[in-house]
Parts: sequence; structure tokens; C-alpha cells
Amino acid sequence: MFTHREKRFEAQEMILHLFISIVSIYIVFFQLPTVLPIFKMIYLSALLMVLAADGVFIMTKRAHLLKINRMILFYLGAVLLLVLAIFYVTKIMVFTDAYGFEGLLKEHLQTAKYIFFFISFAQPILLPIPEAVTIPGASAVFGPAVAAVIAFPGTLLGISAMFFAARYGGRKFLSKFIKDEQLEKYQQYVSKNDTLIMYLLFIIPILPDEIICVGAGIGQVAPKRFLLIASISKFFTATLLAYSVELAEGLSLTAPEIMFGFSVIVLFLFGISVITKKLLNKERGL
Repeated sequence: MFTHREKRFEAQEMILHLFISIVSIYIVFFQLPTVLPIFKMIYLSALLMVLAADGVFIMTKRAHLLKINRMILFYLGAVLLLVLAIFYVTKIMVFTDAYGFEGLLKEHLQTAKYIFFFISFAQPILLPIPEAVTIPGASAVFGPAVAAVIAFPGTLLGISAMFFAARYGGRKFLSKFIKDEQLEKYQQYVSKNDTLIMYLLFIIPILPDEIICVGAGIGQVAPKRFLLIASISKFFTATLLAYSVELAEGLSLTAPEIMFGFSVIVLFLFGISVITKKLLNKERGL
């Protein structure tokens, strides 16, 4: 029974290792054309060494060591994915600067919707292109309804990924740079923020979305509450920005001017709500 289980474990590990290696080789040689051949060969050699070690561990009846090789392959894959992300983010930034975001989508029209979804997902994580640029650009190519439908889930998934990464991984990382007392004060500040403030931060581009996600993630904001606020806010901004192109044409305004005007209105309403809340609390003796 133990031998059968061990053989099954060996087979599963080898299939997983081979799959990771094949995908990695495909990415290195077909998706990263600008990487120097010497680095490609070094990476390939590392993969072959791991696979050769797999064979040695199996032949010497030390199958438990396959777990070590699995971790090595995961680390190699993580490095490769990071390089891949940097390569394509840089490519997108250069192309966008040269031809505009709308030009980027038109240049790759067959895969434009997938590109836009990926960009919407990456914006709250690592892509320094504001929604006020990407969503109106996509709206001009796909139409406002399609642009909003793609932008909303893409952005929400990116925000969720950033929030949970900060919640479960950011605390240990930040503790190396921030004193415990400072971290506690920061958590208290975040926990005391009114829900309306979080809506405001997501709707008006005061802070980048990634900062809001990290702040909420390391704070005491409940995941359900955060995701509800993010969902409502991003549905609103995605729809507004997607239809801003048509609205801009009707009002003879640019999309940034419409967003600025809307931000002023939201700030005005926010100010009224804060004043009203203070007056009510004062009347109640709070």
C-alpha cells in the first residue's frame, strides 16, 4: 500500500515538474524575445538540473526530496512571471506613450478585449495608467457598454487581489519597516474611517487604488465590507468613464473635465454629509 502511494506521489510530482518546466520554456523562448540568449540558456540549464535531480531522487528511493525541487521550480516560475509582467507592462507603457491607449487596442484588435481586461486587472496592482485614460479609450474602440462590462470585473479582481495580498502578506512585510506602535495607530485610523470616506477615495482619484487596498488590507476593514464598497464604487466609476466619451461629445467637454466636474460635485456632497452628521451628533449630545 505504501509502495503504491509512493509511486503515485512520484508520478504526480514528475507530471507537475514537467508541466512547469514546459510552460517556463515556452515563456522564455517565445514570449520574451528581448531576453539575451545567455540568460535563456542559464534558465534552461537550471530547469534541466532540477529535472535531472528528480531522476536521481527517484532512482535512489528518496522521493520525499522531490518536494524541494517543486519549491525550486515554483521560485523559478515566480521569477519568470515577474520578468514577463515587467516586459509587457513596459511594452504597454511605451506603446501607450507613442500611440495612445486607443491606438494600442486598435493595433491588437483581435485580442483587444483580453488586453483591456488584463490592464484593468493590473491597474490596482502595478500599472501606473489611470482609469480616466484606459476606460474612455476602450469605450471609443468597443463602445461604452462593452468597455464598462470588461473594466468593472477586471478592476474589481485586481483590487481584491491587492487587498488580500496586503491582508495576509503585507503585515509581516510592513513590520520590518514600521514599528508596532506606528502600525497600531495606523490600524486605528483606518478602522475609524467612515464608509463614505472609502467610497470617496475609490471614486475620486485622490489616492491610487493600490494604496487604498493596502491600507484597508493591513487595517481592520472587514473583507465583505471592503469588497461591497469597492464593487459599488468601481461599478459607478467604470460606467461613468465608459459613457464619458458620449457625454463629452454632447457637452463639448473632454473626459478629464467631466471627471473633474463630477469630483467637485462629490466633494460638495461629501462636505454637506459631514456637516449634517456633526450637527446631528451635536443635537444628540454625542
